[in-house]
Amino acid sequence: MDIFRNLLNRIRFRRKIKKDESVNVVDSIAKAQQLYKELSIKVHPDKNRDKTELAEELMQRIVANRYNYSALLSLKQEVQEKLQ
Repeated sequence: MDIFRNLLNRIRFRRKIKKDESVNVVDSIAKAQQLYKELSIKVHPDKNRDKTELAEELMQRIVANRYNYSALLSLKQEVQEKLQ
């Protein structure tokens, strides 16, 4: 009986962690999508005709990291430094 109780407690504990993590993951993906749209509009090569090569390189990096919110934040700072 003790083994069965231990197993149930571990499963319950894991469920709680997964539920909390799933909320954070969903929030992170939603933020990443919003930031991806914002950056892709700013960096698009058609909007930056004088710096097309730089814009194309940044756009490729943005597309490659479109689901990674922390990488997009660092790219946002880089875009602000290089394109303005």
